[in-house]
Amino acid sequence: MGLSSHQGNIVLPVNYSHISKLNCFGKALIALGGKATANEKKSYMNNAKYGIIDAKGNILVTPKYKGLYEFSYECKDKHPYDEGKRLRYSYHNTVDTLETDCSYLGFSGNGSSIYKAGVMDGNGKELMKAGLYDFVLEPQNGMVRYYIIKKKQTLCGYHNLTTGKGFEVSKFDTYFDNINFWTHGDFIGDIAPVNGSSWTFINKEGNTLRSGFTSIKHSQTTGLWAAKNGSGKWDVFNDANNMVDALSGFEDIRFPEQEGDKEVFSVLKNDKYGCINRTGEEIVPFEYEQALSNTYDVIAVKKNGKWGALSASNTQLIPNEYANILLPSERNAKHFWVMKADSLYYHLNISTHSLSSIGYKVAINFEKELAYVVPQNMKVEDNQINRAQIYEPNTDKATIDAINMSEHIGAFVNIINANDEVVFDLPVSTLYADSVRKEIEKRDNCHLSATEKKNLLLYITRENRSYDLKSKLSEEEWNY
Repeated sequence: MGLSSHQGNIVLPVNYSHISKLNCFGKALIALGGKATANEKKSYMNNAKYGIIDAKGNILVTPKYKGLYEFSYECKDKHPYDEGKRLRYSYHNTVDTLETDCSYLGFSGNGSSIYKAGVMDGNGKELMKAGLYDFVLEPQNGMVRYYIIKKKQTLCGYHNLTTGKGFEVSKFDTYFDNINFWTHGDFIGDIAPVNGSSWTFINKEGNTLRSGFTSIKHSQTTGLWAAKNGSGKWDVFNDANNMVDALSGFEDIRFPEQEGDKEVFSVLKNDKYGCINRTGEEIVPFEYEQALSNTYDVIAVKKNGKWGALSASNTQLIPNEYANILLPSERNAKHFWVMKADSLYYHLNISTHSLSSIGYKVAINFEKELAYVVPQNMKVEDNQINRAQIYEPNTDKATIDAINMSEHIGAFVNIINANDEVVFDLPVSTLYADSVRKEIEKRDNCHLSATEKKNLLLYITRENRSYDLKSKLSEEEWNY
């Protein structure tokens, strides 16, 4: 008897204990053996063996691994990785979907840790055996970045999947968790950076190609490196180690941030910032005290101590009149946050050139015409509903009871729409705000009634609220 997926289009050739829902890449997790422990929404398979199946019912990875993990943990700006993707430990929740296309996976005989995992491809071919290295990052161009961790030492290196051999490139006399800098990077092309007494760049055989740099930057969107040389100027070269002369020799350079951004680079020359393209053509004149990276084709610029913003083609979006501005979180943004001299953030609509009259202590960017804000007079009561919003669902009662709410007030927001209407005026923590947001979006970003808002908070906190039999529930905590 076969087992259908949640989408109803897979029939397995043999019996398996469980199958997850297909992800957007047409892949699903399958489990053999083990015991399912179910709660209200989740089903964990304990002591099972895992594999991968595709939408046609083909077994890509035979379910024989107690530990099967995806390279889905984003390491950008997280030391000591700084970029790339590490294996993400999962409880093997077979209700949720896989996160990646499973081009590469980590495997081991340990179902509760990514420690010392091996690497396989998406068809189950084992490329690097388990047990060689403590932590590995997603393979790039046939090379795996690795770490070996000792009590007072961290060893860094690479494993070549073609030759099957690894080599050490740097060693730091400190425990892994104490490293607060980037140790070495991936082979995104033919070269990789290695940190030591200075930064060097090596090839896949470990030979040094460039050396003597004090700082480095990398842009995955443009495929370019920038390295600060001994004279304080930046050399720019691509992933094939070819110099880009038009971008080199500046006192500072800032790369475009987002996939799809125009290749406009903010550079510092003679103590003034401007912007150029890859061939060196001037796009924004050199007349600014600061010019931040092109982000969704918006460039924040500072002049005479005030911030404004330009488009990537040098059209003024926001005049230089503000103490600060927030760069957008989406392309073609029309709604921005600007800080006035009172240190409060105000909503600026660049389409209508209108500035809101209400200022907020904290503002988080508009996305789909909704934004999270912290008003000046926001109050967060010490009650079960607000306590329940501090931790993930199913946190134990003792932990929640021990919360000192005064230490967590900054974790709560209200929600407004692009018309500056407060559509959710009850405090909701940033951990649960997205759940509330989804309900507001279903109502076209309009107001919820007082009862709807209360019931929504009661619903999203249900797994973190429990009461003794003799407890007396307040009106606010009773979902009737």
